[in-house]
Amino acid sequence: MTRALTICYLSLLALATGLTLTLWAPTAAAQEEEELTRRARFHWDADRKGLYMTVSFTDVIDEEIQKKLRRGLPTTIVFTGTIYRPGVKEPISTTVQTCKITWHVWKEAYRVEITQPGLRQRRWVAALSGVLRRCGKARSLLIADRSQASPGQAVYAVTKVQVNPVSDEVLKRLKRWVSRPSGTGTAVPGDALFSTFTGLFLQRVGKAERERHFSTPAAVPRVKPKQ
Repeated sequence: MTRALTICYLSLLALATGLTLTLWAPTAAAQEEEELTRRARFHWDADRKGLYMTVSFTDVIDEEIQKKLRRGLPTTIVFTGTIYRPGVKEPISTTVQTCKITWHVWKEAYRVEITQPGLRQRRWVAALSGVLRRCGKARSLLIADRSQASPGQAVYAVTKVQVNPVSDEVLKRLKRWVSRPSGTGTAVPGDALFSTFTGLFLQRVGKAERERHFSTPAAVPRVKPKQ
């Protein structure tokens, strides 16, 4: 599967997640949250084909969530981002990162599974501090390609971070969806593919334990030099 096709499917996930959240009854924790602004780094790859973002949100893994992790409770952190150009109302793309954390008693370590557009990683981490470094940040997350943005063009992101927002079953179905072969291009509201996707992932969802909303200042992405 190409990266362009992968980001197409994961873009749909971000749209579906946003629609889902509007239907959920807000928790007390979510009601207390305010819109935050924090800096992010944007860059194009050396060939100017993919646009990437790096941003930290370690604060979402607060002391209560850390206590659950120490007790060995499985935890999933989902980061979704919608990418805009300054002065343009419609978004140019969406993206997502999931991080699933599982404590394994026999290995005495956390298994961290990170899924991004075009990237899946599984790592064993011995200390909780290592989990925070890996799951409290989106590193070089693919957010757009040349069909959606152009080098030299400023962009910014509006994002959400949720802790345990969906069931394991839905996450498994998400992975199957992303991996399915298809020649379909970018889907937008009104397309049959978009309706099918949102219909699939609006089923059997629950409330997030923690939620953060923040946006980034607009910036012109740098171009990563060739090695």
